[in-house]
Amino acid sequence: MKDEEVEDFHGTLEKQNKKLSILYEISLTVSESLDLKAVLADVLQKIIEFMSVDAGVIYVINEDTMEMIPLAFRNLSDEVIKDLTEKRVKIGECMCGNIAQLDCEVIINEKASEDSRFTRVSLRKEGMEFYAGLPLKAKGKVVGVLCAITHRMYIPDTEVLDILRAATVPIGLAIENARLFEDIKKEAEDKNRYLNFEGIITNSNRMNEILNLVRKVLNVPTSLLIYGESGTGKELIARAIHYNSIRKDKPFIPINCAALPETLLESELFGYVKGAFTGAVEDKKGLLEAADEGTLFLDEVNSMSGNLQLKLLRFLQERTFYKVGSTTSRMVDLRIIAATNQNLDASKENGSFRKDLYYRLNVIGIELPPLRERREDIPLLSRYFINKYNRKLEKKIRNISDSALSSLLTYSWPGNIRELENTIERAIIITEDNMIKVDDLPPQIPRHKKAMDNWSLEVIEIEHIMRVLNFTEGEKKKAARLLGIDQTTLWRKLKKYNIAED
Repeated sequence: MKDEEVEDFHGTLEKQNKKLSILYEISLTVSESLDLKAVLADVLQKIIEFMSVDAGVIYVINEDTMEMIPLAFRNLSDEVIKDLTEKRVKIGECMCGNIAQLDCEVIINEKASEDSRFTRVSLRKEGMEFYAGLPLKAKGKVVGVLCAITHRMYIPDTEVLDILRAATVPIGLAIENARLFEDIKKEAEDKNRYLNFEGIITNSNRMNEILNLVRKVLNVPTSLLIYGESGTGKELIARAIHYNSIRKDKPFIPINCAALPETLLESELFGYVKGAFTGAVEDKKGLLEAADEGTLFLDEVNSMSGNLQLKLLRFLQERTFYKVGSTTSRMVDLRIIAATNQNLDASKENGSFRKDLYYRLNVIGIELPPLRERREDIPLLSRYFINKYNRKLEKKIRNISDSALSSLLTYSWPGNIRELENTIERAIIITEDNMIKVDDLPPQIPRHKKAMDNWSLEVIEIEHIMRVLNFTEGEKKKAARLLGIDQTTLWRKLKKYNIAED
């Protein structure tokens, strides 16, 4: 073999080793950690160095919002980074959104920024010359998009692109594995959240009385009926009951009875057999079977038709049911927790809700107070939601101003705790300070009149009490001690100023 041939052979071998080495390094990197952000940042850097390109991005798809989250990026302009992180691309939008939607790769060898598929102004101004966008897949679905970019002329080797395509496989699996891990972690955290009712945030005497009742009925098989306005936490209480009971390791299955038409709700609850109706091509297990040995939560049970009410009543009486289209009864052991935002006393009297079903469900009734009747929980809940969305949105909001808290305390909260949570989330998103202020609150919440605009002792006293309650995170005993008054006196003042439950 001639020297030139030997040299060519060694060069080819070295190039192949380098290509195999990058695949090995990427596979090793994605298997070392479940910290997806760190893994993708490391992988992206390796790809940029291997391809000798200028910049890159790895997007991960948020399946809830269908947004393209730029979880790793290198060497992009500040304008592009700001645009992609603050105004996220959705599937079907711009270049990467189209790649995700169509499950196709896009290679542009020159003047990439001029391609009409780039609809973001910031990207068109980026001056991209070369662009490679590849879908990242796992289990047959697109979970993200990998982009490699240069701002100069760049002609990639065909084999380099093949290696890049091969690298998308372990990257896609890394995204899916991290997602599965997060799901498992979240499920465990959700369960732990309800243990000992720690996820129920309250200093309210009325709520504590309800929790005392709930503790007494945790392990009895009796059905429960929870009444409360929308947003008061009916499902939260139902989950807490389940996860603190002997059924905690079995399924908790919620269904909103108002969300489905009668025929679909019936098949969802009871299941059906093959051939029961057009489209029933195989047997289907219903939620009653799926929740066997666990808990079935029927939200807005008042929306059930008379026919379904009767079938539910029969199940509660006999603990057996029939699948749609079946003549064979089935038996399951589960607990029914029902909930409604309407007064069923009136419904059973006018005939829209069966009296016999009402009495079956309402063996133990729990009535949750609206937020306006437990206002002393507002400081505590506000702080809880601030901490929650600080973590979720990666913000560092320390507190809420006294005037903003006073505005929250005087608002009627028709949407209850859910509305308060949305309000705090919105305020954290839009505030430009490290504290939520009155101007950060939505317009429907009336601005509290500051004490200095009203020199009456009553207004000044309210302001001071609220300031101390905010400091103590709603703990009345500690607040009374700091105020130098008896807890009974503080309670009387809260009642007087209509900031405690009746």
